[in-house]
Amino acid sequence: MNIKVKVLLMMAVAAGCLASCKKNNDKPDAVDSSTTSLNVINATFNNINVYLNGTRINNTTTFYSGGTLGYISVKAGTQNYSVKLDGPNNPNPLFSLPLTLSKDSIYSFYVAGNTVDQVFKTTDVLVADTGKTPMAKIRFVNASSDAGNISVHFEGTTAALDTETVKNLGFKGTSTFYLVAPGEHNMALHSAALPTTVVRDTVTLTGGKVYTYYGYGNKSAGLATGLFTNQ
Repeated sequence: MNIKVKVLLMMAVAAGCLASCKKNNDKPDAVDSSTTSLNVINATFNNINVYLNGTRINNTTTFYSGGTLGYISVKAGTQNYSVKLDGPNNPNPLFSLPLTLSKDSIYSFYVAGNTVDQVFKTTDVLVADTGKTPMAKIRFVNASSDAGNISVHFEGTTAALDTETVKNLGFKGTSTFYLVAPGEHNMALHSAALPTTVVRDTVTLTGGKVYTYYGYGNKSAGLATGLFTNQ
């Protein structure tokens, strides 16, 4: 075979190999579609909007004071979350932070103020009571950054104590879940920093359900409470 022809054949084969390799290397990276469940709690007295990687996640209405989103599906892994005050005069985020969430898990994310040190998350392990006559489950969260430790007196309609009092729960603290009888209950939240302030609520709990009761607010505006159903 002519040497010149051999060279041309070798060049053609090499070009074909390069084209094939390039085609394989151009294959797009696999997209990680892992998700997790996140509930956001607005534990402030402001109306806010919450963003995930620049996209608002409370996409139907403004996130009102004391409100919760309920568990929504979001991207797992490390993502950037930011919070803005509602309204056209507040275009800039109050803060942005990376938040790492494991896939197929459940979290609550509390916005308790206007700075990154006033937000926190909890990992929610939610197991409802499945007894013959299911009890309700409830936990307590301190989402007030400057109210000091809080204590919760949890009493029945006859003022008989259903569960022990939750004592001196610090900011970002979360109690264990307590089993309580279904029905109507009176509750009183006390703050160490505001000894004369007592927030009282009457709540109705359903057997087989899981709840979170939380205190929020500040010294200047006062204290408030919220209750949401985890499941």
